[in-house]
Amino acid sequence: MKFPRFVLTSVFLTSWICSATVQSTAADPVTVFRNGSDGYKIFRIPAMVVAANGDILAFCEARQGGDLSEIDLVLKRSADGGNTWQPLAVVQESDAFKALYEDPNREISIGNAAPVVDHLDPQHPGRIWLPFTLENDRVFVTFSDDHGHSWAPRREITADVKQSQWGWYATGPVHSIQIQRGQYKGRIVVPCDHRIGAGGHDSGDLGAHAIYSDDHGTTWKLGAVDATYDDGLNANETTVIELNDGRLYFNTRNQNGQAPGTRGDGYSRDGGQTFERQDAQPYAIFRPSPEVLDPPVVQCSLLRAASTRDGDNRNLILFAGPDQNGPSGPGRSDLRIRFSTDETETWQDGPLLHRGPAAYSDMIRIAAGRYGVLFEAGQPSGKKYDTIVFAQVGDAELDAERAVEHAP
Repeated sequence: MKFPRFVLTSVFLTSWICSATVQSTAADPVTVFRNGSDGYKIFRIPAMVVAANGDILAFCEARQGGDLSEIDLVLKRSADGGNTWQPLAVVQESDAFKALYEDPNREISIGNAAPVVDHLDPQHPGRIWLPFTLENDRVFVTFSDDHGHSWAPRREITADVKQSQWGWYATGPVHSIQIQRGQYKGRIVVPCDHRIGAGGHDSGDLGAHAIYSDDHGTTWKLGAVDATYDDGLNANETTVIELNDGRLYFNTRNQNGQAPGTRGDGYSRDGGQTFERQDAQPYAIFRPSPEVLDPPVVQCSLLRAASTRDGDNRNLILFAGPDQNGPSGPGRSDLRIRFSTDETETWQDGPLLHRGPAAYSDMIRIAAGRYGVLFEAGQPSGKKYDTIVFAQVGDAELDAERAVEHAP
């Protein structure tokens, strides 16, 4: 069993009671969303981007109950690197979709935020695109040209990005990416997943896929599709990064499949239009991830943290998620960073950011050598993740962990 060799902060319990407007030091986790506040019972499913003006935008689902309850998409903003957070703003109000359904009393779920900042649009530099889903069945996009303060009328793209036999559909939930180099430079790629069956029903065979736009969001297309439904690796919630060699690396949740572990690795050589077929029978698209990527069955997040091709002094890819073998034992707890310095060829354990209940997450690069992690968390002595918190981790913490890992 692994035990924490480095804990990000020793003052987590103190920070737990801090309000979203209280100043903190750089290392202190800050509560961004708390269950039972702002008129909502539950906050879940975080996603995060850095706007072109430097503001950090933290998105999540604001719920009145469980996965199928009334759910709005909301955000909070930080203008100081994540130390303080401004009041909640509603991005998509579930009641605004009632006209699409005959039952006026229907509880409508809006979710699966997958935001991305388009830095390469010559007409609208810094435009934020926000793909999301309605009832895990229909797919929409909206955008913001003022760093998330206001949003354009939503536009449905379901017919362009969903196959007729698919029922359940989810974008993200995690940030999307824009390809920075090579033949597909400027392409927006959204990691997604689906199930075969009736619209919106969370049942049936599972697969991952991607959607993309080559014209800065004017049109959207269905790209890579994992239709290997019988290989024992049940691809589900998925995240993606760009590698230095031009490939895209996808990491997916293995939803209780018979394949070893709880994660799967996949690649694309054509900017997310298709998945590369792998010589790892019976795993033609996604193969089981290395054992060090050992969360329970849960969503996890990736970040292209640094690249020598972008002028950084190192290559660094981060993976965030709970640790099935952490100090709290099996289950959704103990949020840990894992990292790769060789373009996903190998991984190693990084610092433990939180001990106690933990689940979904997302990550950003704040500055060179400093990264932000937004994740669902609970008090170390509790059993539930009832807040979404923002923590910071840097190269110094990662290097300290690496030194311990490789000590004779």
